[in-house]
Amino acid sequence: MSEHTPTAIVSGDLPAQDFVTADEAREQEWSNWGGNQSFTFTASARPTTDDDVVSVVRRAADAGTGVRVAGSGHSFTPIVQTDHTLISLESISGVTGTDATTLRANVRAGTRLCDIGAPLWEAGLSLANQGDIDAQSLAGAVATGTKGSGPSFGSLSSMVRTVRLVDGTGQIVDIAETDTERLRAAQVSLGMLGVFLDLGIETLPAYKLREHNAVLPFSELRENWNRFLTDYRHFSFWWMPTAESSAMYDLGTVPQDHCVVKLLEQLPADAEDVDADPGQRTGRAHLIYPDATTEARFHELEYMVPADRGVEALDVVRNLMLHKHTDQISPVQIRWQKADEGYLSAHYQRDTMSVSVSGQVGTVYEPFLRELDRELQRFDARPHWGKIHFLTRDRVEALYPKYDEFQSIRKEFDPQGIFLNPHLRELFG
Repeated sequence: MSEHTPTAIVSGDLPAQDFVTADEAREQEWSNWGGNQSFTFTASARPTTDDDVVSVVRRAADAGTGVRVAGSGHSFTPIVQTDHTLISLESISGVTGTDATTLRANVRAGTRLCDIGAPLWEAGLSLANQGDIDAQSLAGAVATGTKGSGPSFGSLSSMVRTVRLVDGTGQIVDIAETDTERLRAAQVSLGMLGVFLDLGIETLPAYKLREHNAVLPFSELRENWNRFLTDYRHFSFWWMPTAESSAMYDLGTVPQDHCVVKLLEQLPADAEDVDADPGQRTGRAHLIYPDATTEARFHELEYMVPADRGVEALDVVRNLMLHKHTDQISPVQIRWQKADEGYLSAHYQRDTMSVSVSGQVGTVYEPFLRELDRELQRFDARPHWGKIHFLTRDRVEALYPKYDEFQSIRKEFDPQGIFLNPHLRELFG
């Protein structure tokens, strides 16, 4: 999406390694980038070492108080909220190991996605896929199932092969690739298994991308739908329900019922760079895939439906926006993802097409998003965990076949439930 650099706001930040106990606590406030989530908390920590993280978690466990980790603050749900301790992993960052033979990289959990591409490139590697935004922390992006687009490529979570974390008892736990069940639980965990320290990521040999972006009438895009999916590494688009829609995402001037189409072709690492206007460039994959940034003007909902029902699902969205909720101007973004095995992944054992729609800040948009949620239930739609959704516990249990297995592993890693918060407790507590 032609989106943004998300920035969480924390008032009263504490110095690195400081930890405020309940007796010393002073109220602090946290707000997300989108401005639709905020809360007060009583203790914060900015650890610089693994031992610091262990110390923070053990104190919380001993006191029986809640702990959550704040990433970049890009989530639109109350996923970060804590009743006591908020941890920042900004200093637990960096690409600490690469292997061009095994195509593996070790990345510290707090590393921003925008800081991963360059060191991987120097080692002859690239991420297989990434989202439109590269300002999130790796741990946060993995925990919520963040993804890019391309029917042959999975989410960031699907690339995780090993995990090192601090569990709810303050112990460091290493999850190996051969520890299949725990790994699949950790790949999309919403931060409920512990505080991530390191992630082992499977990568690809370095490659470049060439853009072939265009504005097309929806009818023409529909005619070329299958060809675009087959011919390009990445295919995604934004459909405009009104002539005013494109301004919401800074997409330029686009007529009603037209689409901004993003087509990316893979090239060898030694292909010549082309420094042209956005939409016609060639360059390193990690520089080409992310879009431009903008201010927060929307609150986003994104659901994944089975890929083979994608056209049908989009017709439902178009009908709602063109004939019933005509006051809603949000572009509709469509992307594709490969099936994976993460227990709480939106793509668990099925190829998916994602449908993203936003409510414009300052307007009444919840009735539209709630009706869209109801309509997409016929497709067994699963949400992006960091974006607005209306799931209940019953729906979560029905949508995720491995819900019980995840719950068993969650309780093993966090027997006191210190990583739960009110939002997560409703769904998993």
